[in-house]
Amino acid sequence: MPNDFAYVALILWPFISVLFYKHMPIVQATFWTIVGGFLFLPVKTAIDFPFVPPLNKESIPVIAALVGCKYIKKVKVTLIPRTGVERWLILVVIITPFFTMLNNQESFNGIPGLTLHDTISAVINQYLKVLPFVIGVQLINTYKDQILLFKLLVLACLIYSIPILFEVRMSPQLHTWMYGFFPHSWVQQYRADGFRPVVFMGHGLIVSMFVAVSLAAATITWKEKMRIYGVPAFVIVIYFFVLLILCKTLGAFILGTILLVFIGFERPSWTRWLSAFLIFIVVFYPLLSFFNLFPHDYLIQLAADFDKSRGGSLAFRFYHEEALLNHAIEKTFFGWGAWGRFRLEDSVTDGYWIITLGQYGIIGFGSFFGLSVLAVWRGLKANKISARNEQPRFFVSHILIVSIIMIDQLPNHSLYSWLWLYIGALLGVSNYILKENDSNKNRKTSSILGGN
Repeated sequence: MPNDFAYVALILWPFISVLFYKHMPIVQATFWTIVGGFLFLPVKTAIDFPFVPPLNKESIPVIAALVGCKYIKKVKVTLIPRTGVERWLILVVIITPFFTMLNNQESFNGIPGLTLHDTISAVINQYLKVLPFVIGVQLINTYKDQILLFKLLVLACLIYSIPILFEVRMSPQLHTWMYGFFPHSWVQQYRADGFRPVVFMGHGLIVSMFVAVSLAAATITWKEKMRIYGVPAFVIVIYFFVLLILCKTLGAFILGTILLVFIGFERPSWTRWLSAFLIFIVVFYPLLSFFNLFPHDYLIQLAADFDKSRGGSLAFRFYHEEALLNHAIEKTFFGWGAWGRFRLEDSVTDGYWIITLGQYGIIGFGSFFGLSVLAVWRGLKANKISARNEQPRFFVSHILIVSIIMIDQLPNHSLYSWLWLYIGALLGVSNYILKENDSNKNRKTSSILGGN
């Protein structure tokens, strides 16, 4: 059970965010409101009002960020983007729960059918999930803002590395000491005669992914020849890489190493191809899995060659994934809805893709994951703009980071509010580049026609 301080922390966060917006530029204030809230607020603790989803460490910071942008900084951030494919995808994300309810009136495994109250709660919950994306799309539209987000992430990880290293040495204790309870299975954090750090994120897997993305951000600052508070970025890259090893999570280590190698040492063209390939896998993974075209057995054997227990863990995931996929197909288009209706008896849901597909079907999966696919696709398109407007190297690195984030949603669930902010930021900058390019073409066309 959470202690009183856990609820006090949630209640105080909007007031802390007001101070951010009063005393910081808007990008910094938004970063520390959303990312800072995710890093330090308690897990599995919520303020539960009637008729609305519980307010927790994800929803409270993003609502505070929206209020800060609109009413303190007076920036015209709309609740839904005004134009573009992203507008329609978000609308589909929001309205899908209504169709899910209409298709789930019957009870299942003793769980009652869905009601209008369930639907309204689900609509609000879906919107709050993508709200950081909505803010990022509208707020971040220049290279300067984009690189600032990466520098802020490096700084945040430097700060967070202190409690991470503490828990590597002393075991995951901080959440219990501060908020009164441990948020997950203790056994799952035990690795290689030691512990994975959990800090205030709820699970060692989430901490590891945070460090992996931060390693990519540090690598970007290194390639841009930057210094972070006087420290050479290359030193921070080495430090974060060691930190990632100490997190003792194989999947995040592999993804972080891929980011380090491709951002730090490979040509941008290779990075583009890898990004496109990874996002292709994300989009078609459900289909490939259903028709047994994905190399599950090969990956299990590969993991087992590294560590027999990891191979067994992966096989366990794939087994439950297959059962849940067959169950999801029974409600193909709009899914089974919430309250565990998309689960089976004793089933284990790890991958975010199967959770989304099971709850809201192909339509929900396509619209929800489509936002990140759109960001990558527009990023790749913007990256092809003429050499005359040559982009910094970190732009294509941002595309790869988003692709890696989405690949991690196949085996895990790590797509939280702070990552949605970075996905939205990629689309925001891409939209700005494409819009400017179109404007330049129109001006040239007008000049030629005027000259004639």
